[in-house]
Amino acid sequence: MPSSLIDVLTRHSAHAATPDPWTDLPALAEVLDAVPDPRNRRGRRYRLGPLLALSLLAVLGGATSIAAINRPIHGYDPAVLSRAGLPGTVRPAASTLRRLLARLDGDAFDVAIGTYLAGLTTGGPPADQTPLIGLAVGGKALRGSRTTDGTVHLLAAVRHDTQTVLAQRQVAATSNEISAFAPLLAGLELSKAVITADALRTQAEHARQILAAGGHYIFLVKGNQPTLHRRLKALPWRDAFLNHRSDERGHGRREIRRMKICTVRPGLPFPHAAQAIQVKRRRTDQKPGTTTIVTVYAITSLPPGHLTHARPAALIRGHWSIEALHHVRDVTYREDTSKARTGAAPRIMASLRNLAIGLARLIGWTNIAAAIDHYRSHPADGLQLLGLTA
Repeated sequence: MPSSLIDVLTRHSAHAATPDPWTDLPALAEVLDAVPDPRNRRGRRYRLGPLLALSLLAVLGGATSIAAINRPIHGYDPAVLSRAGLPGTVRPAASTLRRLLARLDGDAFDVAIGTYLAGLTTGGPPADQTPLIGLAVGGKALRGSRTTDGTVHLLAAVRHDTQTVLAQRQVAATSNEISAFAPLLAGLELSKAVITADALRTQAEHARQILAAGGHYIFLVKGNQPTLHRRLKALPWRDAFLNHRSDERGHGRREIRRMKICTVRPGLPFPHAAQAIQVKRRRTDQKPGTTTIVTVYAITSLPPGHLTHARPAALIRGHWSIEALHHVRDVTYREDTSKARTGAAPRIMASLRNLAIGLARLIGWTNIAAAIDHYRSHPADGLQLLGLTA
């Protein structure tokens, strides 16, 4: 494997801006080899790590099903498979791969790839100068996974800037996203993070957990917290200064966002709430000429003066990066029509999509459909990611 992936990756995208952390990282196949192998030791023909790494390359090239993942693996030259650590003369059947993915430990797999992606995005200035990063928490149901036992529902933590999934948990069928929040963040480094979440996850215990881990939060507040929501609406917003304004045009609409901030400590009934935020969005759809105005309230533990006013506005806007990720998985990868339903297979497939999208973003691709077209048309470039070609 090359000592640095930078030279390899920058050949793949004209927009590549790969940072130093790509250097001297463990090979992805080695990282995935550390995931517990559910198969009996007797009769194993394929090493787990290389097989999962080649599965990732298939997803990077647009594979949307287990059968589609197996086809390029089955078609690789024996020499390529041998370099990957797989027997070159024996080709895995789709049924073999399907059984393997169904039996994998989903938590262990997500921890492995989350740690790997976190390593790729670590770096930059010294720790005391590193700006706070946005980390969005949100959930998604895999509608195609529905069985008589229910639908697989995943909760994830996604970096705003890179759209990389650093942690993911499956919500228990008898529980909800609120109970999955604490274990989701438990293994993450939060000292330089601002957790953003929608109103469902605006819970006192979540706030305490984040602050105890050294992080901060920005939570949206709606009717599920009626007392808090009422107190926020009653603040003297008319007298507050306009702290930030943005005016954006695109996709046939114009959106003006106006943000005001009020210092509230210790006046709000929510742990560590230091400031209240009001955002008014005025959106005009140019074709019909209709205008809608929406007012959104949020609370944050960030103290006054900790960040410039533009940064909280960017963090609130950046929270929707997780919705953009879900959109790519649904539209580009047709996730909701996936027929994987057995065992852990739906979750593993979603995690492979997360990993493929995250790596494509880090390489420099801004359009995932274009990245898929590239790696489908140039499979050798995908193999270079694993150091399997020159």
